[in-house]
Amino acid sequence: MKSLNLEKYYIWGTGYRAEQINQYYAEQLNDINIIGYIDNNPAKWKDYFFGKKIYSPEILIEDKDAYIIIITKFSQEIVKQIIEQYPWYKERIVENENNIFFKRLQILFRYEDSEEKEIQDIVKYLKYHQLQLFNYPFVEKYNTEDSHIEYDQDKKLYYALYCDKKMYFPRSFQDEKSVREYFRLVCIHQDTDSPHRYLTDKFNVPDNAVVVDGGVAEGDFALSIIDRVKKIYLFEPDGEWVKALKHTFEPYKEKIVIINKCLSNYIKGDTTTLDEILDGSNVDFIKMDIEGEEYYAMQGALKSITATENLRVVVCTYHQEFAYDAIKKLLEDLHFKTETSTGYIWCPASFNPMRPPVLRKCLIRAEKNSNKSIN
Repeated sequence: MKSLNLEKYYIWGTGYRAEQINQYYAEQLNDINIIGYIDNNPAKWKDYFFGKKIYSPEILIEDKDAYIIIITKFSQEIVKQIIEQYPWYKERIVENENNIFFKRLQILFRYEDSEEKEIQDIVKYLKYHQLQLFNYPFVEKYNTEDSHIEYDQDKKLYYALYCDKKMYFPRSFQDEKSVREYFRLVCIHQDTDSPHRYLTDKFNVPDNAVVVDGGVAEGDFALSIIDRVKKIYLFEPDGEWVKALKHTFEPYKEKIVIINKCLSNYIKGDTTTLDEILDGSNVDFIKMDIEGEEYYAMQGALKSITATENLRVVVCTYHQEFAYDAIKKLLEDLHFKTETSTGYIWCPASFNPMRPPVLRKCLIRAEKNSNKSIN
């Protein structure tokens, strides 16, 4: 998509959803060139909606160089109508699922005057691209068709090859397309330029280490290190992923312990603490990516952390608004040297859903009792 300042837009829809958009995103709508609204209802043609004229869809025959933002509960039907009746507009339909187009405008509006280079790089990228988790050029090199996806007839599961190893997916992934889309995101997350990259050339898992993987999901982190570590505790609360993980790590079952529980700072039902599971056992590396429970899970690991002289930790900080500052302070109070990953992530899930979208620091890498740089 081209720069917002250079293009004109029609909004298709004049119902309740369009009214909500105009009320909630009023500032952002004023920042772009809205020509008017389009509606299939002839009774509305030539009326006005929030100060702009309502047109018949036939306006698209006269005006062929605008973009269309669809705001109606019948969006799929409208897309089909546009493609069939006005095919020259097929590539000019603006993606707006979950109001993504307007959230993008909010991000640009919030950060356009930032002097931080990492923020400015994102602003420049978003002027010409749709908002996504990682708003950087590196995401464009990943194509869903590039990945190697197979179906295991014996296990009745799809798998992808990751680090030359089979990564199995749950039965809920019922077609190759869904596997490809998910696997593409896995690869993007761990790209060398990604803010979500757990490991770097200088910050890595030691050979023959005992590792905790909190929030395993598909198992990409554990698969990337399994050949050279001594043991890995795999914490994953989702039972469907656990079933897939058992197949993924079947060749390494002597090295792994799968715990089908959540990690936090208390013990009850399907929730436990790292201190409870380790019970004084040694650990060399901890990875935490557990959907907002990272700070509390670290509190539930204090005995294990303080008992270990040499320990490396990588913790995601973007799931909760308070998490980055809280986790950084917790680690530094425990005498860790910390380093923040480069860049920012936009996280669709927000602790406060009424707050406009923000960019967040993605993760902290930390090392205890080391004088080496972890950049």
